[in-house]
Amino acid sequence: MTQKIVIIGAGIVGASAAYLLSKENVEVTLIDSDEPGQASRAAAGIICPWLSKRRNKYWYELAKNSAAFYEEIAQMLREDTGKETGYKQVGVLALRQTEEKLETLFKLAKERRVDAPNMGVIEKLTEAETKKKFPLVKSGFGSIYVSGAARVNGSLFCQTLLVAAKERGVKILAGKAAFSATGEVLIHGKKENYDKLIIATGAWLASFLQDAGYKTEVLAQKGQLLELDFGSVNTADWPVILPPSAKSIVPFEDGKVIVGATHEKTAGFNIEPTAEGQAEILEEVTKFMEDVSNEKIANVTVGTRPYTPDFAPLIGSLPGFDSVVLANGLGASGLTTGPYVAKLLVELALDLPSELPLENYSPSKYISK
Repeated sequence: MTQKIVIIGAGIVGASAAYLLSKENVEVTLIDSDEPGQASRAAAGIICPWLSKRRNKYWYELAKNSAAFYEEIAQMLREDTGKETGYKQVGVLALRQTEEKLETLFKLAKERRVDAPNMGVIEKLTEAETKKKFPLVKSGFGSIYVSGAARVNGSLFCQTLLVAAKERGVKILAGKAAFSATGEVLIHGKKENYDKLIIATGAWLASFLQDAGYKTEVLAQKGQLLELDFGSVNTADWPVILPPSAKSIVPFEDGKVIVGATHEKTAGFNIEPTAEGQAEILEEVTKFMEDVSNEKIANVTVGTRPYTPDFAPLIGSLPGFDSVVLANGLGASGLTTGPYVAKLLVELALDLPSELPLENYSPSKYISK
């Protein structure tokens, strides 16, 4: 008898899991409530974890593997659909103002390439060389260039995943699913049977598990992004920019450059754009990029990210249910890690061995009855 797997949530994790499972001999149903503010659909991401100074080695291992998997799943998507995925390797420029800081980052990049050959070419660029690759960079910055870095349009990537999954037989249901204390899933008041359940509800995890009697330490964080329009400037192949800041600069086609994002911990699920958020982004990005102004803002997107109190992700079985697996708490790196995290969940659901020791990401640290 064919195994049935139900997935709750169609963000980057749920959509990737549905697509990957569509290639297996299983029956798959994906349920999504299409909540306003889903983080994946509002995000524009930089796939470049190797230059991060985050000290959590488990996060880095996850992110490093995620970057390597992205090209693989993007290539599969292109072959299966013939469609644009929103993923493109364009390289990254990590900006620094002093030779000492450039050299420190250059050494870190070379050290990390030993275990991450997909980083590609690593170069230390002068101010003039940096400006040649990204003409709008402000004067005074050299950079470390890493050719293997990529950009991704979260909304387009998710759409393409869902198109491919549906074409390969995944049933997609619209509506808000409920989860009971006995492990039942209800959609539109009807029970949806499953052999394995994958929960990928993002920032809505606490409310999804609440009726089942769980206390969940996953919090909601508001993130605003600005789309700047530089008109006829040919930005399609420009590298992404990682300045010495919490903000990033991601060029796309047709003169569009996405900048941001905010990290608003007290805004919860409020997805209204704010003048304060826009001002914060512009003020910070102006330090690194020329010709930035309110007049350049063409669009504002807002998403709600899930994060844990220690900003660590959780991946594994739901306490009390071996048949239920979930991932959450990916925060601002959700777009980077989402497809690979989905691969890990699929392996769990199919009882396959994982290449990552998942005990380091145990959900029981954040979820309890």
